[in-house]
Amino acid sequence: MLNRSELLAQLEQCSSALFVDHSSEYAIARAVWEQISADPLFIHKVKSAAPSLSLPSWQDNLDEAIPVQAGSAAYHIFSVDGSQIYPDKHQGTNCFLINVGIVELLYGSQERKPFIHTSHPYLFFEDGDEELFPVSIDLVNCRRQEYELRAALDAAKALSIAPLSVPSLLLFDGSLIFWHLDSYDVSLKQTFLSCYLLLLHQLYEQQILMASYISLPKGKELVNLARFALTEGMVAGYDANTSLDHVVDSSIAYGFLTPYTRSIVFKNNASISKYYPDFLRPHFFYLHLGDEIGRVEIPAWIAASEEKINLVAQIILDQSIKGRGYPVALAEAHEQAVIKGPDRDFFYHLIYKLGFEHKKRFNLSQKSLKKRGIGI
Repeated sequence: MLNRSELLAQLEQCSSALFVDHSSEYAIARAVWEQISADPLFIHKVKSAAPSLSLPSWQDNLDEAIPVQAGSAAYHIFSVDGSQIYPDKHQGTNCFLINVGIVELLYGSQERKPFIHTSHPYLFFEDGDEELFPVSIDLVNCRRQEYELRAALDAAKALSIAPLSVPSLLLFDGSLIFWHLDSYDVSLKQTFLSCYLLLLHQLYEQQILMASYISLPKGKELVNLARFALTEGMVAGYDANTSLDHVVDSSIAYGFLTPYTRSIVFKNNASISKYYPDFLRPHFFYLHLGDEIGRVEIPAWIAASEEKINLVAQIILDQSIKGRGYPVALAEAHEQAVIKGPDRDFFYHLIYKLGFEHKKRFNLSQKSLKKRGIGI
C-alpha cells in the first residue's frame, strides 16, 4: 500500500528539481535554428564536415512549413501492435506469450466493412524454437517486433489479393529505426535486424504506403544540427559550449511549424540505418497535429515521392483529428494487442490446468503463492 502522505512530502521536497525551467535553452536552440536556416551554405558545411554527432541529410529549406490538407478523403488504414507476457520464474515455467492486434479502418467507401479488428496469440517456450538464444526480455522484445511485422505483411498480402479503390496506409506505432537492437548482444542484433529488413523488403514488394508515428518524440537530430553549428563557431553571439541538453526536435519544430503543417523530409544517418538497403533507408518529418508535434518515419522509396509523402501526412493528420490528438488506428490496434491482468491470470490458469491433466506439477515460488493470499 502506498503511503500517500510520505510521498506528498517527498514530492514537495524535490519539486524544484522536478520542474526546472529550460525555456532559455529552447530560446537559444530556436535562435540558432533561425540562423542556420537562413544560411544557404550551411547544408554544404554539414556535408563537408566529419562531425561526431549523428546529423540528418536534407535538400530543401530547413525551416519550411508545408501545409497538410485536413479533410476526410476516402482511404483505408491498417495498423498492428503487440504486447507480451514475459517469462516469469515465479510461475514455474519459462514460456512466454506474444499477442498481436490488427485493425483495419475504411473511410468513404462501401467496398468492405468499415471496421475490422482481431488479435492473435503466439506461445513460445525454451524447449521449442528458441534454442538459438536463451529466453530473456530482450528476446521477447525482438520476437514481438518480428511478429508485428509478419502480421502487417500478411494483411498487406491479403489487400493485394482483394485491392481497394481508395489509397491504403500501413501505420506502425513507434520507430522504423530499430534502435533497441543497438543495445543487444551482437548475434541477437544481427539475427533480428536481418529478419526485420527482410520483412520490410517484402512489404515494399506489396507497394503499399507504410509509415510509423511517434507521439511526444524525443529525437534530437535537428538539435544536433544546432549543436554542430555552435561547436563549429558558425553562429554569432553564442558560446561553442552552450548547453542544449534538455531540448528535443519538437521544441525547435514548434518555432516554425503551425497547426496542420509539416517539416521537410530528413534522411536519418544513425549508424544502424546504414545497414538498411537504400530504398528502405529511414527518413522522417515532423507533423503539427494541433495538440502536439509528432514524428513520422517513412522508408526512402516513399520519401522519394512528394505525392506519397503528402498522402501519408494527410491520412495521419485525419486519423489524429478523428482520434482527438492520436491516430485512431494505432489506439485501436493497441486495444486489440494489450494483455490485461485478467488475461495474464487466464494464461497461467490454462498452463496449470494442462499441467494437471498431464500430471506435470509446476513449482511455484513462495513469492507467487504469497501474492494469492496473505495471512496475518
